[in-house]
Amino acid sequence: MVGFGDDFKELVRSSTNLVDLVSETVSLKPIHGGRDFIGLCPFHDDKNPSFHVYPDRQTYRCWVCDQGGDCFRWVMEIEKLPFPEAMESLARRARLEVPKKKRDEATSDNQLKKTDSLAVVEWAVNLMHSTLRTSAKAENAREYVKKRKLSEDTVRNFRLGYHPEDWNWFLDQARTRFTPAQLVAAGLIQERNNGPGYFDNLVGRLVFPIIDERGRPVAFGGRVLPGGNIESDAKYWNSLESAIFHKRRTLYAFDRARETIRRSKTAIIVEGYMDCIACHQAGVTNAVATLGTAMTEDHVRFLRRFAEKVVLVYDSDKAGQDAAERSISRFLAEDLDLRILSVPSGKDPADYLEDHTSEEFYSLTASASEAWEYKLRSILQRISINTIAGRQQVLNQMMEFLAASQGLAGSIREDMILRNVCGRVQVDERMARQQLKELRGQTQKKGFTRRDAERQPVELKTRVENALERAEREVLEIILTCPETIDVIRHQIGADDFENARHQRLLDLCIDVWKEDGDLPELGRMIIAAESDSDLLSLINALVDSAEEKGIFRLMNDQPNAHEQAGGASAPSHLERVLRPILERREKRLNLVSKQLLAQPAQSMSILDDGTIDALRRLHKFRQSQMGNPTEMK
Repeated sequence: MVGFGDDFKELVRSSTNLVDLVSETVSLKPIHGGRDFIGLCPFHDDKNPSFHVYPDRQTYRCWVCDQGGDCFRWVMEIEKLPFPEAMESLARRARLEVPKKKRDEATSDNQLKKTDSLAVVEWAVNLMHSTLRTSAKAENAREYVKKRKLSEDTVRNFRLGYHPEDWNWFLDQARTRFTPAQLVAAGLIQERNNGPGYFDNLVGRLVFPIIDERGRPVAFGGRVLPGGNIESDAKYWNSLESAIFHKRRTLYAFDRARETIRRSKTAIIVEGYMDCIACHQAGVTNAVATLGTAMTEDHVRFLRRFAEKVVLVYDSDKAGQDAAERSISRFLAEDLDLRILSVPSGKDPADYLEDHTSEEFYSLTASASEAWEYKLRSILQRISINTIAGRQQVLNQMMEFLAASQGLAGSIREDMILRNVCGRVQVDERMARQQLKELRGQTQKKGFTRRDAERQPVELKTRVENALERAEREVLEIILTCPETIDVIRHQIGADDFENARHQRLLDLCIDVWKEDGDLPELGRMIIAAESDSDLLSLINALVDSAEEKGIFRLMNDQPNAHEQAGGASAPSHLERVLRPILERREKRLNLVSKQLLAQPAQSMSILDDGTIDALRRLHKFRQSQMGNPTEMK
């Protein structure tokens, strides 16, 4: 790999615990006594755990979408980094010193910009945090922090900061360290619209650093302070999206809430920074907050990897209730226990926790309504069901609500919700189902089409393979299980004898490892040789798993050896049986070529068609390899 030697790459690999690395993004559960870990796949919309991590192999694979790889590929896919940056990230994580690279081995401009932005944001976090704690200019901010009853530990743990009332402060502080372009890319400053120059964001605001799931500061939120000289229509300002910050997926304080969410299997989502911080200070440490946006599908899919239940906590005023109702229809079909909680007495979570304990708050969340029930209760508060017209109105609104959740159509969850709603509203269930069906109309068909499309890759993956493809796979299973058979196998077949392109690549690699490096193609050696290639690593994992299920090692050792092969090596009967259909296919092809040649008048090689010449060359090359003769066909 560019910029790093193989020795350093393997040092990084051996110093990285893949289970710990993946667990930072995916909630994993051990199976088979810890030989295997499973979780929801981050590479597709996974409903049931199909993502496997293999600690002994230091690889992973999804059994549905077939994404696979090692620690380097993981960082490359999750962080969207090229290999050199992924290597550096893992090296720093393992506290290894990264070898210095020559200038011509430096990363590309885009990679450098991303790395620079992370460095700029980290610098700004430290600068503003120090300013809040020690600068005379931050007295107003410190008074506000005291008024909100935030402790010193809380200020330090959340790295809260302050930007003085100076529109060029970042530019002045960054002089000789960062360029204006780097500050713009990191979201700290903007170009002026009414002339040349720049101005700072976050001026006169209490600042909340936004940390990603890997613990890196990537953006900021800022609150205008009462009593200051900065006037703004927006009380809060959030960083714009950038190469390192994606608002629709990021949750404030997730880095601090991750472990509690994983242990409790429950995530609590509040509306703002201060509510979230107040929750953590009070001991509600599985609280996170969205960043000035409503809850998105990306947020739900992200949290589903760690939690089985999500509680959305909204203020109990009308604005909070309206926000709750707008959020929930899109998430009904998600494989998640979604609850809605309105804090009583018109309070927000921060106010409630001033007068109540974390245990009392957790009790509230435990009694939170399911999303559909919250919607029904909200409608019933507005419309009485004491009349037929009222019941019809309630039913109409609930059917519209359910129809808006396309992924719910035809599911068991929809069936249970419908039964509950009809029982509460006292309407005929058959009529309600018909009404819902009519409301969905064409969109229902699209919903089924979408689910069919989602199932299609799985069905294709699990289709019955023909006998020859199964034979190819089993040859590779034998090599990975009994690598000492490689010398026998390479004298029998070559990659050209395989039809499947993936199988060809892996067989070529096995032979190269044996012939060029003198190493047996053992599992660990093949994982290294695969060079973090996702396709190859996924195939290797699949083959090793299927070999274990078939008991390939037992089959190879229980069978008596057949006749002696080239070089004194012997082939077990099971291997000969697996190779037979592949050898027979080759013989048929060669016989066909021979018949075609015999049917033609004598002619020189120069006027044979390309396909015939290629077949003859491959035949000659194979015969020579069987005899151990190094001469090549001219």
